[in-house]
Amino acid sequence: MTSPMQVPDHIAARMAARRDSGTRSSILDAVVTESGASLPRISIKAAKYRLVEAGVETPVGNTLDVVIVGINPNTSKVFYSQAYDGTEQRPSCSSDDGVRPNAGVPDPVSDSCALCPNNVLGSKVNPSGAKSKLCSDQRHLAVVPAADPKKVYQLTLSVSAMKPLREYFKHLQNYGAVPEEVVTELGFDDNASFPLVTFKMKNFLPEKALPTIDSITQSDDVKAAVRLIPPPNTPAPAIPSPDTGAPKIGAPPAEPAEIVVPNSAEPAEVVVPITPEPKPEPAPEPEAKKQEAAPESLSELEDALDSLFD
Repeated sequence: MTSPMQVPDHIAARMAARRDSGTRSSILDAVVTESGASLPRISIKAAKYRLVEAGVETPVGNTLDVVIVGINPNTSKVFYSQAYDGTEQRPSCSSDDGVRPNAGVPDPVSDSCALCPNNVLGSKVNPSGAKSKLCSDQRHLAVVPAADPKKVYQLTLSVSAMKPLREYFKHLQNYGAVPEEVVTELGFDDNASFPLVTFKMKNFLPEKALPTIDSITQSDDVKAAVRLIPPPNTPAPAIPSPDTGAPKIGAPPAEPAEIVVPNSAEPAEVVVPITPEPKPEPAPEPEAKKQEAAPESLSELEDALDSLFD
């Protein structure tokens, strides 16, 4: 058995400096994190909420207080060709806008979600006999959790949670309030046979927290969390070359100046769009400094925000 390697003092000092400053290695993240992206998210396993970042899970409990700061206006789609095996699986096909497959899907089932056979009710039959779809509906939300009140996390809801979410938003309307003005308690329905997410209004946010929350709702972190823009450090998708079919990395090609509709009786005329030179990626924003310690009470986000915005 190989004996553990002794870490030299000068390397140990660098490790401690990275840990204290909260900085990370972009080289490491490009391989260890999915697609080079590093988006914090909330995972649900065994009816427990978990904060996940860079592959590290932090269990929270069966409730979690958050502020909802963003939502994708579209119903997203996700399809798995194999049954869930308890591990982190990449979907076979997915669509963030519910209209067409994402650019990074290597082998999309269909070019259009509306025409996809897996998006038809009845393409899947549940064990109960109820008709469902092989391609599931999802909704991507962005939230600020009590356990990490300075950071935006992605929360993906299954189709079963969409009705409770709509009912919760209608409940807020009765107060004349909007989601970003209140503390929302995420929980689970005790009467459901599966982890069904519930939403409960806990309290209104303190006045001094509102300007910062308003700023967060307009941030790129929120847009990335709800999948309206790519996450940071995401490589450009491979684009088939018009002449060879070989993939090349770069910005998507410009729309062709002319659209030719092929006649079924004649061979289709091929119009090759001119692909502009890829623009250099903007320099990544500097990493935030080390986060403050999580509040002792994870059930009181208003307390965390109250101290955060002093």
